[in-house]
Amino acid sequence: MGREKNNASYAYRNWCHWKGFDYEVEKAREADSPLPYIPTETELDQLIAGCNRKYACFLQLLKESAFRWGEAKSLTPNDFNIDRQICTLNKPEKYSRPRQFKMSNKLITMITSQIRRTNRNERIWNLSYESMHRTFRNRRKSLSEKLGNPNLLKITFKTFRHWKATFEYHRTKDLLFIQRFLGHKNINNTLIYTHLVGFDSEDNYIVKIASTVEEFTELLESGFEYISDYESMKVLRKRK
Repeated sequence: MGREKNNASYAYRNWCHWKGFDYEVEKAREADSPLPYIPTETELDQLIAGCNRKYACFLQLLKESAFRWGEAKSLTPNDFNIDRQICTLNKPEKYSRPRQFKMSNKLITMITSQIRRTNRNERIWNLSYESMHRTFRNRRKSLSEKLGNPNLLKITFKTFRHWKATFEYHRTKDLLFIQRFLGHKNINNTLIYTHLVGFDSEDNYIVKIASTVEEFTELLESGFEYISDYESMKVLRKRK
């Protein structure tokens, strides 16, 4: 209630300034917003696997990009560079910044199939808000009952953005990187992710050691990421 009252006061203040007289806002106390639900990666992957190809591709894109659902829905084939595995968002929402991200091989395979069915300047997901949400809710409910996991019902399109931001923060501990990745202009909007718990542990990774340049290169090309040096060797890991 406090936030709505403040927004109304700000709007009235702006109207008063336009009319040429002053109005001082008496700011009401705003309740803190509840923290968002952060699912496990397995739960997100279960939802993705339970959808048809078009929706599965959309959800995989949300998971990797942290785009808002409306941003993802606005994408056309022209926004994808398949050879470089790059997706570019030039029409961000909420006055955020344009941004890019590098797609996984899994997403490349999924999006290529959708691009082939779409004209270059048309939206890949040319569906209404109501249609997309209704289909998503129905699949979510069906999977929740089938898998016996009521937590799936807590997942929305926006949850994918929250999960990715939380995952990247706990992976990098780099708040400025997260701010740029999400397109935030105000870092205060990014700070929430420092309060959320990460679900990842070392048990979720395969760890490899490279003792030669050839081994190091081969592991990088197969999806491993460099972590640190150990004596004269390189330590790398990849998610299971």
